[in-house]
Amino acid sequence: MACRETFADIARLAISSESNDDENIKIAAARLAQEARQTASYGRRGVVDVTEQFSAASKELRPGDLVIDDFFTLFEAVGALEIMDPKMDSGLVPPGEPVDPSFDPVAPLNAAQSLWILDQLSSLEIAWLEGSQLSQTVFTSLHLDRLLSAANRYPYTLQYGEPADLSTNESCLTHVVVKAYCVALAKCCAQVLMTVQSQNFYDEEDFVTHLFGQELLPRMGEDDVKTILDDAIRWVVNCDLPADIKAALEARLQARKLYMLSAFGEANLWANLVVYTEDKMTEESHLLAEPIPEAFTDKVQRHLATSTPPRPMLQLTWTESQKKWIKLFSDIDEADRLTDSQARQSPASLQKAVWSFASRDPSTYPRAIFQDLLFAGGTVRDDIPHFDLMLLDIRDLVLAGDVLVDPASFHVEVPSDPRHRCARILETIMDKAYDEYLNLYRMVCQNRCRTRRTFTQAVPLLHELETTIAKQADADIDSIMPQKKLDTVFGKQVKLSPLSSWSRWYKLKIMTETISLGFETDIYLDYEMGGMYWYLSQLNLEKQRLLQHIEAFLLDRMAQIVSSKNVAYSMDCIASQDWINCLREETEVSILLAEALADLYALLSHFKLIKSADRPFAQAQLVYEARMKPYLAVTDPAPPSLESFKSAQTLTGSPEDAVIRVEARVKPIKEHLAKLKKVSPTAGKFVGTEARRNAQIKQLETTSVAIFVGASLLKRTMGSGVGEDGLREVLEVSIPPPGKRYNDWWVVPQIKPKPKSE
Repeated sequence: MACRETFADIARLAISSESNDDENIKIAAARLAQEARQTASYGRRGVVDVTEQFSAASKELRPGDLVIDDFFTLFEAVGALEIMDPKMDSGLVPPGEPVDPSFDPVAPLNAAQSLWILDQLSSLEIAWLEGSQLSQTVFTSLHLDRLLSAANRYPYTLQYGEPADLSTNESCLTHVVVKAYCVALAKCCAQVLMTVQSQNFYDEEDFVTHLFGQELLPRMGEDDVKTILDDAIRWVVNCDLPADIKAALEARLQARKLYMLSAFGEANLWANLVVYTEDKMTEESHLLAEPIPEAFTDKVQRHLATSTPPRPMLQLTWTESQKKWIKLFSDIDEADRLTDSQARQSPASLQKAVWSFASRDPSTYPRAIFQDLLFAGGTVRDDIPHFDLMLLDIRDLVLAGDVLVDPASFHVEVPSDPRHRCARILETIMDKAYDEYLNLYRMVCQNRCRTRRTFTQAVPLLHELETTIAKQADADIDSIMPQKKLDTVFGKQVKLSPLSSWSRWYKLKIMTETISLGFETDIYLDYEMGGMYWYLSQLNLEKQRLLQHIEAFLLDRMAQIVSSKNVAYSMDCIASQDWINCLREETEVSILLAEALADLYALLSHFKLIKSADRPFAQAQLVYEARMKPYLAVTDPAPPSLESFKSAQTLTGSPEDAVIRVEARVKPIKEHLAKLKKVSPTAGKFVGTEARRNAQIKQLETTSVAIFVGASLLKRTMGSGVGEDGLREVLEVSIPPPGKRYNDWWVVPQIKPKPKSE
């Protein structure tokens, strides 16, 4: 009927156009009539099964071929999603299943059932904190769904208009205990969201903040929630319930209160929560609960505002959830400890604290709290401004005992005073380096892949800072307060160029860390590891030369300060010298380990115990550029050429000589590590991270022993008369994955004799 009316309208338009001289109207009418006939014909087409044709056509494609249709639009792609498919249609109601849940969240519950609901809510909440969606975790609770209903109003009751009832009747458990717990949970979720969203994180990748159109009790204040929790705790204490269940319910409510007070920043009770959870929230108390699974359902997703397919409810055991809660509380408590007054007095100690915290692999919420401690208000823990931290960093590394970085110089107001003019230059370069410097702390709070990716992006920025901005600032300072020249390791008289040296140190530091993070995140192929360790050794050699350059000027400055009898400057210089000596020992260990591993991997590649990738169509130059892309923009030190990189992966000299080189490089490592063990936390600037420091030294000792053992095994096998080709028959090599290594940054190949076949 509609089609006939459409044709009639078009016909009238065509007739009326005949009396009109405008040819365009006739053309338009004809086109509309043609399109209408085509549209009407679509409905008369039959359904054709193209499955066999599609299968036959797909068989003609080779693996890896793609079919591209420029006219297959997003609208058509979305239209291809099937309605009534349970994997895609959130509104699907299977046959025989009611639309709405049958469970009534207002119905009375006994104490065991209430305990189970509280435990289930706790398990789902930690699953959300670990990165799952609210729609498949806490929002599946029908009690919470009732509280968050758009029809509900303050004071947010389960039964709209319900009177307050705090009698000791067990039938009131739903409206007192369960309601109080749900209200407190909703407000805790709101506070977590506010904390996470105020810091640097990656939505959907790290944490899901989507509320699906729900509001988390916006008119309910923190004091209201505390009152409700306190009333519920008193109610449980006074209620006539079995002692064990009463204690379990009270423990859940008390733990929720401690968590809420800590999350809102009213008290620092994270350490107490660890102890409380271990002591009170036990598996034995959970076994008292009576499961009532119908109180949770994924049917709630049908009325949530979302464009994504439905997701199944998550299921966590009580033991798993408690372990996750304890880790979360421990991580947040560790964040507080690592930023205490002693650790944050030194930039180097604070950087080590950030790496120590990241090594715990915390979830997003502890990371956000740690970032808040470091960056809220432009200060570290409200007492050390970030600019002071950066100035202290420059002083500790390159300008200890120098008037340039004396805080008093920044308060000189006489424009003609050289200190005033130099202070303004320092402030300018610190402004330009501010964001990249803070990323040294901020980005380590992300996951390892994100940290490495961001650091690789920072390399060219730091290179520009060193070669352009800092270089010009050094020249400006030298024109105001001429710097002294010294004979240094570079074989000529040079000036310190403090800002360029400081920038260069962090550029080299970031470059070595990105390479090391590449090993930790397992992005290098087996045959590439030798070349990357060789490049790592070259960068560490540059760091070693830079430290020697800085130390030469430090010693000269110390000689001048001794004659001036400036005690404060003398103490700064001594502390800086201890710090530089520690850095030199650490760098020497890195050089020896990297060179030993580079030689060991070259040996294994020579014997074909590690095979290169079969890439018949790949261009070696393009593959090399792809691997070295983060460092190609750096001109000093320039990245190695393709030929140098290849030669580093190739055995130099005889295999016997290579084994001797490996053993010779491993032996001094023990001596350097012994010196590092004697360094005090203050001198080595690892205050607060002593345990991790000792563990790392132990790991490096074990790593060096493993390298020596592997080289010795190759040496004994070659000495037994087995030819180079025969080594593949008697030895096998495997690369341990991350988490299975002595140290994730130093990948020692596991060389073992092949098992003899029977």
